[in-house]
Formats: sequence, structure tokens, C-alpha cells
Amino acid sequence: MRIGYARVSTRQQADTEALDQQISRLEKAGSEKVLYDIESGRKDTRKNFNQIISLAKNGVATEIIVTRLDRLGRNVISIHKTLELLQQTGVKLTILDSPLGDTNSAFGWLTINNIAGLAEFESRLLSERISHGTDYYRSNLKYFGSPPFGYTKDENTKCIPHPSNWLIAKEIIHRLYTNSYGSISRWLLESFAIKMYPSSIRNWLHNPALRGHTFYKLKSGEIERHYGTHEALISEQEYEDLAKITAHVNKKDPAKFKPHILAGIFKCGVCGRAMTKTKAGKQFQCSQYKRLGKTACPNGKIIAKSIVKKKVITVLSQHAQDVVREVNSRTQKQVKTDETVITLTHQLQTLQTLPRNPAIDLAITDLQQQLKNHEQQKNALHTTTEEDYLMLKSFAQADFWESLSDTEFKVICLRFVETVVFKGGRDISVCLRTISLP
Repeated sequence: MRIGYARVSTRQQADTEALDQQISRLEKAGSEKVLYDIESGRKDTRKNFNQIISLAKNGVATEIIVTRLDRLGRNVISIHKTLELLQQTGVKLTILDSPLGDTNSAFGWLTINNIAGLAEFESRLLSERISHGTDYYRSNLKYFGSPPFGYTKDENTKCIPHPSNWLIAKEIIHRLYTNSYGSISRWLLESFAIKMYPSSIRNWLHNPALRGHTFYKLKSGEIERHYGTHEALISEQEYEDLAKITAHVNKKDPAKFKPHILAGIFKCGVCGRAMTKTKAGKQFQCSQYKRLGKTACPNGKIIAKSIVKKKVITVLSQHAQDVVREVNSRTQKQVKTDETVITLTHQLQTLQTLPRNPAIDLAITDLQQQLKNHEQQKNALHTTTEEDYLMLKSFAQADFWESLSDTEFKVICLRFVETVVFKGGRDISVCLRTISLP
């Protein structure tokens, strides 16, 4: 059987006529079957390429037809192994753009290996150009790819608010507190004809660009982080709250079903599983007992939401009083100098005393950027700490808790409470999160 093989490196190339042209030429050359891949030629894991090799080994393929040799690959060793296999199995290789005649002859072997070397050379040159381009992008804090919804790029390829989608993105953030991804997806389509799948909204929320940061993934797998590079759509604290809320979001219509006020943190003290809502959210019971009975969990006790809520409010109010009392009693704040800053500053001062050359200039720039990033992280943490402290102070106000909706109560609990455990009766224990004091 005469089998044709085509390949393009990217989906963008496949969307153009590049792939169709290859397939058409292979069919006109007499290919009875054409297989293709959309992957880099440097990869040996290409599905249909390996299928062709298998067909050659099994004696099904008698001739392999390609438009150019680099369609087989862009790695000299890989192409050489392929040629040896085809020679051993007696399969003829036809290259339409390089009619070499007998590719198994010494002259054919030499010519093909030279062409393979040029193909890999071109691939390496392209890789180096891309590497230089990405290094330039990172050094100038430019944003790779399409910016997230709500942003566009300016003339310097940096993120700026989109003139029309910025307010829609703000409204999405607001709705995430009370709505599911699915309902927001429907709202976007019906109101603005914007198609965003629920999974796309989830990924969008976790994009650090929304918090004003630019992150780059390096070849080593490490993440290079730059903080405060552009205007933020949401604050760090808003993101943390939404990440917790959406991790346990009620997929049902929020207009008909009340939210679980302790979603993800209310646990059974016997089996450790979640306490689920019963009777339209007015009571809680162990999810394992409700589902499978005593065989799964013997804790079949039911507790009213009002009792749980009252217990949590009592613990949070007492905790707030303790925190405020401790902060007010401090006469001096202990300033702790970060050891990382000391080390980086010392290294920077040492380098600045040395004779200047390109390598030292690059190291100085890198250290200055690390110090800047560390300072931005420290400022973000300080802001969060101040927000926590101001919120704790408000807990002591008499009408604070009465004015909260279930959703607002849920946000506060996810922010300050680690777990709530129910063992039966009125045995409820509340474990609080540790916060840094200002």
C-alpha cells in the first residue's frame, strides 16, 4: 500500500491551506491513504507518524510518500533511524520535492542526511529566534498571547483595561459571589452575545493578570513572577475569597436555593466528611449518613442552621475582641527585617563595587527586579493584614451580624474560619485561621 504522510507544526498552519495542499499533492502522487499530524517535527511521539512506522514494520506499507523530507521530522537522529527502518523493511521512500531516485543508495543516503541536517539547522535557528524574542518580551514585561477578558494591549504590548469589556468583567466578578459559572455563562451569552464556557470563566478567574501581575513560565518549568505590572481588575483578597467560594459553589439557581453558609469547612466530627444541607438549607446533617445511613457514618444527628450560625458568630466576636485588645495594647511595633532582603541588598552592593561588564550589569538588573518584586509582595500582604484587622474591628458592632446576608456571612467564614466540626447534640467546635496582625 502506498501511504502518504503530511505534517504541520501548529493549529494555525492547519487552519490555512498548508495542510490541504500537502494532502492534495500526496493524493495526486498516488497515495492510497494519507495520514497527517499537527505537531512539531522534533517530537517522536506523533501519533500518525508512529502509525506509519508500525505499518512499515508489519509489511502493510510498501511505499511512504512525503512532500519534503522535513515533513518526516526535524531531528537528524530520528530521520536517520526512520530511513534505516524503511531500508530494512524494504519500504520505498518518495520525496516529491527532492526526486533522488533510489534513496537506499550511497548517494541517496548522503543527500538525505544532508537535507535532514539542514532541516534540523532551520529548526534550531527558529528555536533560538523564538528564545531571543521571549527574553525580550520578559525583560520589557510584555504580555504573551491574547490578554484575558476585560483587558486589551497597548502599543507596548502591555495589558490595559478594555474600553467596553472592562465593566462587564467587573460585573462577572460581582456575580461570582452569588452565581455559578453556568449561570454567568448564560448571562454573558444572552445579554452581550459573549460566548464563554463555565470552564473558561473558572480559568479566567485564576489568571494572575486579573490581579495586576505578569507571570512567565520558563523552559525549566519555573514561574517568573512580576507583581503590579498593570491595573488590577480584582484585589488579592477578593481573589482569595472568590477562589474559596467558587470551589464549593452551589450549581443550582441561587434565586431558588439558599447558599451553604459554611461550604467546604463544615465537617462531621465522626467521619470527617462534609455536613450537607437539609430541609431547604435550614438544617445540616452528615452527607455520608444522609446518603448511605449508619453503614457509612453513625452520626445521624441533625442541627439547625441558626444554632451553628450563632456558635460561629460567638467565636468570631470573641476572637475579634482579643485581636483588637492585643493590637491596642502594643506600644511599639517590632520591625522584623526580612533576611531575604538583607541577602539580596548585600549581593547588590557587592556587585555595584565591581568593575562593570555586561554580565555584572545583567546580574545587578536581576537583583534589583527581585528586590522590587519582594517589596510588592510585602505591600500586598500588609494591605491584606490591614483589611483583616478593620473587618475584625467591625465584628464588635451590635448590628453588624444582623445586617449580613447568607452569602456575606459565607464570605466572612471562608476568610477567617478554618473548620467547623459537629459531633452530635450541640457539640460544635470552631477552628479559626491564623492571621498576621498589623
